[in-house]
Amino acid sequence: MFDLRKPGELVIKHRYSPRVKMLLAVIAAVVLLAASGLIYNYGLDRAGFERQSAQEIQQTLQDERRKLGGENQELREALARSQRTIQMDQAAYQDLDKSLKASAQEIVKLREELNFYRNIISPADKKSGLRIQTLSIEPAGGTNQYRYKLVLIQALKHESTIQGRASFEISGLQVGEDAVVKVPVANERPILVNFKYFQDIEGKLELPRNFQPKRVKVTITTPGGTSMAEATYNWPEV
Repeated sequence: MFDLRKPGELVIKHRYSPRVKMLLAVIAAVVLLAASGLIYNYGLDRAGFERQSAQEIQQTLQDERRKLGGENQELREALARSQRTIQMDQAAYQDLDKSLKASAQEIVKLREELNFYRNIISPADKKSGLRIQTLSIEPAGGTNQYRYKLVLIQALKHESTIQGRASFEISGLQVGEDAVVKVPVANERPILVNFKYFQDIEGKLELPRNFQPKRVKVTITTPGGTSMAEATYNWPEV
């Protein structure tokens, strides 16, 4: 086929036969299939590598989880042991504290008893005769009712028996004015004293309504009314 572009130029175009065209098409298809296969295989290989990597990471995480779980269990067990040890130590400390307090109270009691009998047998001032050792007062449960305990001793010499009566004079305020309450009153049974070494006298007393006690005076008198001993105490805060 001739194409006249310029005067004097002759262009020749080659024509491929159908068989050649078919061959070229087949070659192109084969190349395309081969390329597709290579890309597919690469994708499979890449996917397999990533899957294996993911499995390795998962396995590592599982191993780490098991390790942390074991450490956590060990820490829990150690904490439980520590708590049991602390509880045992606290129980032992409490028992020891109770024992020490009981021992201290017993020592105080023994010292009081020793001092009590020492005052009877050999007082520090070496004076003989009747003594008011202690007086304790505490609520008796009822309104304005109290329970008292009076301890008397005879020091140094004990050849004779002391006989007499005990009485209380409780001074305080009633409706804002000074007042005195005597126990026992004239028509009540007297508080008798009769001992050679010592005597504990216990009883109850009742104060008038609205009476605020401040002090209490204890007096021990002979049957004839002569005073043998007396002592004044502040009214306890009860």
